Amino acid sequence: MRIGIGLWCLQSTATAPRSFTAAYQDLLEDARLADRVGIDSLWLSEHHGYYDGYCPALLPAAAAALAATDRLRVGTGVLLLPLQNPERVAAAAMSLHGASSGRFELGVGMGYRPSEFSAKGRSMIERVRRMNEGLDVLADGFDRSITPQIWVGAGTEVAARRAGRRGLGLYLSGAFSKAVVDQLVGAHRHAWEDAGHPGGDQPPPVGLLRNLWLADTHLERRRALDWVRSSYIVYAGLGWGAQDTGVDFVAEFDASMDEVEASAVVGSTEEVVHTLSEYDVDLVVCRIGYDQAPRSALVEVIERIGTELVPALGPTGRADP
Repeated sequence: MRIGIGLWCLQSTATAPRSFTAAYQDLLEDARLADRVGIDSLWLSEHHGYYDGYCPALLPAAAAALAATDRLRVGTGVLLLPLQNPERVAAAAMSLHGASSGRFELGVGMGYRPSEFSAKGRSMIERVRRMNEGLDVLADGFDRSITPQIWVGAGTEVAARRAGRRGLGLYLSGAFSKAVVDQLVGAHRHAWEDAGHPGGDQPPPVGLLRNLWLADTHLERRRALDWVRSSYIVYAGLGWGAQDTGVDFVAEFDASMDEVEASAVVGSTEEVVHTLSEYDVDLVVCRIGYDQAPRSALVEVIERIGTELVPALGPTGRADP
């Protein structure tokens, strides 16, 4: 099981303001630290037109992180493909992949905020068509042996099957229960099998984003869960500004926050290893990018993930004896 960290969004929020220069400098420092302590990958996230500067251009940010490191893989978790020209994305991804000696990974998603589509002069109604057309370009237009690993962000069985039947990796959201994760992984695998094993004999990989923190005392655990919860309150602001998404973010807020907290993996290294080893996935991205966490705490948990969590998980994703 590969262990990555995320999500770097490069924000300056109302509750944790900083200069954007500092945000991007922190990205490079964090990438170097992750590289040094043996973490597999660092993942970035994209949105457009939000007040806090949420990163709108992942590929330049990824290029900077790759240039600052020697071994670390850098991925987009996720780039909003229907808002982009897929041919340009493919060309840029190929360039980053080659320049970094194969360390770039491309995660793409469909998006859900009408304001982002309007700002780009595109209609939400067309997002499924644009997503499918973009995936066709990425899946079919290049030699799989020399292109980056492609991941498709999914929150439904339809989206999981969309990735599976193209032989593309599945990238799952951070707050799903294990039962939902298992369901989506199964849909992805079955679609790949039904499509005749596109991409080769090995099934495409599954990546799982998990809200996570290493904490040894009750006080530390409660503090980490508060950070998780507060980060989703900030993130929910993106949804509050959206219309016609099918989700009533205000009415469902309390229940959603409770689900987020319940799904978080917070505990000692041994407890976290035990929980992660129960998932049948190839990659776990530890979501530790909470804006309420002090920078010293973030640095400490990056070091602990690299020096404690990574060595504790064997190549099969099960805890080493």
